Amino acid sequence: MASNLAALLNLRRSAEEEAQRALGEAAAARLKAEQEQQRLDCAAEQARHALEQETKRCTAAPAPTGVADGLRRERYRQRLAAAVARTAKRAAHHRQGLLDQAEAAENVAAARFRQAREQRLALEKLKARQEAEQHKQTERRAEDAAGDWVHASQGRHKPRG
Repeated sequence: MASNLAALLNLRRSAEEEAQRALGEAAAARLKAEQEQQRLDCAAEQARHALEQETKRCTAAPAPTGVADGLRRERYRQRLAAAVARTAKRAAHHRQGLLDQAEAAENVAAARFRQAREQRLALEKLKARQEAEQHKQTERRAEDAAGDWVHASQGRHKPRG
């Protein structure tokens, strides 16, 4: 029985190590997704800032001298507005897709790791109880054997007197 517990304990340790490795990979993937999210959020913020600056510049600038100049300014502002919408959409898509998936995968990996650890600890506790019980039984047998030896040796001596 002890060898079965030892073998099972080795399996549990291996499972815990595998779960820990998977948790590390999931955490690394989440970190990479967070860094990408920061990059996308920064790009969206830069696009908004560029649009705001162009709007301020156009407001402060004198009126266009011709229709072509006015159309050019408006097209440029529209391109900036489209860039804002595009970068914001990318950032939202990433946040709702890859980032959420990475966080969920990390949570699942953490739960599996906790479960593997709990199973290993429970098995170690069981093994320790079993070893303590075996130690107790060994001590009792030794005491019984010593008692039997003392009892057997008492009958062999001749009474004095």
